[in-house]
Amino acid sequence: MSLEGIGAGEYGRNIVLTCRDEDGNDIDVSSYTAITVKFKSSKAKLSKTATFQSDGIDGKIMFSFGEGEMDIDGDWKGQIYLGKTGELTKSEIFKMKVEESVT
Repeated sequence: MSLEGIGAGEYGRNIVLTCRDEDGNDIDVSSYTAITVKFKSSKAKLSKTATFQSDGIDGKIMFSFGEGEMDIDGDWKGQIYLGKTGELTKSEIFKMKVEESVT
């Protein structure tokens, strides 16, 4: 998985990710009560709470960046953390490219 089309300084847009198994099938995440997407670059770290886009059965989660949260362009890594009582599941690490913005 990779996340593209993010510009440095951009905020407020809903970003949707689909949780998939190693065979590429959407996985049901509806039973998870805590969903976090963590990001890391060579200069910064960021953690975002995510919600289901609909009911979670389709594996789609959604979050958005707040003002000032994604101001550093360049290569980032991300990982989804799915939690429920007695269990924490982590996705594979994915890449995210944040494009430079003209300010």
